[in-house]
Amino acid sequence: MAFQQGLSGLSIASKALDAISNNVSNSGTVGYKQAGAQFADVFAASLSAGNSTQVGIGASVATVAQQFTQGNISTSSSTLDLAVNGQGFFRMSDNGAITYTRNGQFHVDKNGYVVNSSGLRLTGNTYDAKGLPNGVGGDIRLSYGDADPKATTEAGYNVNLDSRSTSPAALTVATLYGTGVPATVGTPLVLTAANNQLTIAVDGEASATVTIPAGSYADSSSLVAALQTAIDQTSLKGRVVASSDSNGVLSLASERGGRLSSLLVSGSAATGLKIPAGTTVNGSNAVVATLSSASVAPFTIAPVPAAGTTSTLSIAVDGGAAIPVTINAATYPDSASLVAALQTAVNATALNGKVVVGADADGRITFSSTLAGGQSSMAVTGGVATDLSMPTFTATANSGGFSITDPTSYTSTTSQTVYDSLGNPHTQSLYFVKTAQANKWDVYTSLDGGFPPEIDPITGLHSPTTVSFDSNGGLLTPKTIATTYTVTTGATRDLTITVDLNNSTQFGNSFGVSSLSQDGYKPGTLSGLTVEADGTILGNFSNGQSRTMGQVLLTNFRNPNGLVSVGANQWQWTPEAGAVDGAGAPPGTGTLGVLQSAAIEESNVDLTSELVNMITQQRAYQANAQSIKTQDQILQTLVNLR
Repeated sequence: MAFQQGLSGLSIASKALDAISNNVSNSGTVGYKQAGAQFADVFAASLSAGNSTQVGIGASVATVAQQFTQGNISTSSSTLDLAVNGQGFFRMSDNGAITYTRNGQFHVDKNGYVVNSSGLRLTGNTYDAKGLPNGVGGDIRLSYGDADPKATTEAGYNVNLDSRSTSPAALTVATLYGTGVPATVGTPLVLTAANNQLTIAVDGEASATVTIPAGSYADSSSLVAALQTAIDQTSLKGRVVASSDSNGVLSLASERGGRLSSLLVSGSAATGLKIPAGTTVNGSNAVVATLSSASVAPFTIAPVPAAGTTSTLSIAVDGGAAIPVTINAATYPDSASLVAALQTAVNATALNGKVVVGADADGRITFSSTLAGGQSSMAVTGGVATDLSMPTFTATANSGGFSITDPTSYTSTTSQTVYDSLGNPHTQSLYFVKTAQANKWDVYTSLDGGFPPEIDPITGLHSPTTVSFDSNGGLLTPKTIATTYTVTTGATRDLTITVDLNNSTQFGNSFGVSSLSQDGYKPGTLSGLTVEADGTILGNFSNGQSRTMGQVLLTNFRNPNGLVSVGANQWQWTPEAGAVDGAGAPPGTGTLGVLQSAAIEESNVDLTSELVNMITQQRAYQANAQSIKTQDQILQTLVNLR
């Protein structure tokens, strides 16, 4: 009788309804994959029966297979909610016991591990507190320590310097003073074709020849007028001004102030005008007064008196009284021996610590004041001065030097925040000073309003970086400036910063700053997390920096249906699933899908189709029950035959 077929039909329909009911109950379970009962017919084994007369004995459940199709992805508010868009499983660890899941609802436990709702730990590439990789396939643990600071090493300043600017008002011009009155009413100065020319080089540029009209000049005012008229007939017009003081002493001055303002005079008229020739006079930024000799070794110091063994010179420094300095009369074979003897002689007087004797690269002897500034001056007289070919006029360091506290001493300024090795903020400022020379600017720097490193604090010597531009306003050289500051915050003592001026310009527009940049930053606290499509977990810090804190790896299988469901949205590997690719691979590689952060993969159960399937299996169950009922009626009929 066919009871067996009906019973098997009831069994598989019941199993199918179980699978459908399970799907319906998990329609809201994140990462759930729907299952479907798959059936097979059953035949009694018979070697003698012919296929044409063989009748099956029912059906059985071959397997309950899960459908690993992609579920819909919906957004969430948690960064660590991760959805796999494509193939692959998250690899979870329970004290080393590995399971796999598609449910990406993760959070961080009290120890910093990324876990699911069951406390299983997500695995992947692990990183240390510095953001450096330290393992593959380990439990991902996030480091919540502060981000390290970084000292600034490069600072970019993209600026436009106004080409229409003149030298700052506070910077003095180069002025060459005469050594006496060139003309009086009683003794007029007579200029002829043999002695009426001056050659003047201003601000380091090419020299020009100035021809003063020949004639007799009985006073300084008429001479100044003639001299200025002659100057204005050359390329020096507007660049050099002639004048005289109340005593009638002439002077020539550059119209442009600053460190590069200079004058050099020579020519046949220099003697008659009593203007020093052959000596360059500079406008300065608070440099020391220095006088240089004209001769080189060997030096012979003549005794005074002639029968004596010593000689003297008198030095007046910084406006003080002249003080005699005695030196042994002798022939000194080189500048080093003479410098040593002169310095010893100077130090034996009240000038000790006020005057420094030296020699330049050519071996010429120099006398320098140790006091910088507008009052620094020096005058040398006496027999030794003649022996050394020292100039007889007074060398004076001009006043009005650059100062960060004097806005009239620089043209433009800008600043930005930089950081030392401990992350302490500092303000770096740049000061741009238009020089006397065309298309050239001096650049000074300062940290926190401190003394510029471009000025020697002892000698007061200024050594700013001079940047130059071409005639089209483009920056020529240099494009970078190396600066070093001393910090006292406990950080690395020397803060060395390369100032980058690339793309700066000199156009006829107002000073402007296009962009400021620097590569340092302060310490930062963790402010949030970001998960990239390749599984990289980035910690975002309050200082604008980010640090890699881990990387999620995905695992895939040749036969996902070979996995065994162990509940809680977890599957366990069996040999039927195929080879395991170790700890996994980054999302997006090979056949693996990519990760989407702040999203979840919904169950792939289609409720509509499942409800239809439920009706279908219900009818199948009813039909199989009817089959048994029919068989029962047939059997009853047979029993009643008598």
